[in-house]
Amino acid sequence: MKIGIVSRNEKNPKLLEGLAAIRRWGKGHKDTIIYGSVRAQNFVPLQKCDVLIAIGGDGTVLSAARIACGKEIPIIGINAGRIGFLAEYKLEEIPAVLDALSNGTFSTQDRIMLDCSVYSGRKRILNRIVLNEIFLHSHAPEKMVNLEVKVNDKFLTEYWADSLMLATPTGSTAYSLSAGGPIIYPSAEAFVLNPVNPMSLSVRPIIIPSSSVCKIKCISGNTAEMVFDGHFKETLKQDFELVICRSRSVTRFAHIGEGGEFGFVQALREKLGWTGKMKV
Repeated sequence: MKIGIVSRNEKNPKLLEGLAAIRRWGKGHKDTIIYGSVRAQNFVPLQKCDVLIAIGGDGTVLSAARIACGKEIPIIGINAGRIGFLAEYKLEEIPAVLDALSNGTFSTQDRIMLDCSVYSGRKRILNRIVLNEIFLHSHAPEKMVNLEVKVNDKFLTEYWADSLMLATPTGSTAYSLSAGGPIIYPSAEAFVLNPVNPMSLSVRPIIIPSSSVCKIKCISGNTAEMVFDGHFKETLKQDFELVICRSRSVTRFAHIGEGGEFGFVQALREKLGWTGKMKV
């Protein structure tokens, strides 16, 4: 079993504590090979691993997803950040997580991803695959974006808003949720198209099937900046077209015990503060 470690290069005390726990476990398990990547940039050795441990926050999990993209390597998240919605397990659970991974006693769950391509005419000039969302906004903070959106080649609407995002079920609990979007169950085959601060009060987020193809263009002489999973930034020019659809790649999450969908529901309660009815 080859276990890869994905983490950030920072002096976070919780992160250092977690990495120390992994090292201690590794000393007693010489038969398990652990690859470490402090900057989450050394892709080649990590892409040869059987499973990846992302230790940090949700940004670290997204880095692990980029590394595993196309390889379907299972990823498991250890929370050494703040909320860490995707980082399902706590620091004190590290030995149990490592035991389960090395013994193969874990389950997996696939999450859909978005394929985002930019075309100039018929020529594809850019392609990114994201786990959370693609976010479009104006280069100038004081300006809004004006975007034409088609779904399955049928005109949907023109958005005049601060920004626009298309989020997966995984991304529905991230920035889209903060912007008033719905929470989508992880196994749902759907995306949410969510405008942020639209000019029209009647414009609301819309959930579309994952089989849909969404096409976006800038209009009225505007351009937009595209942000992929909060990391890569590119420009969508007026003559370009952004085409978004379900990717053939998936992100495969590993779970131990009652993880998976149970872990998602538990995270809603514990990390997003779902308290149910008021208690008196």
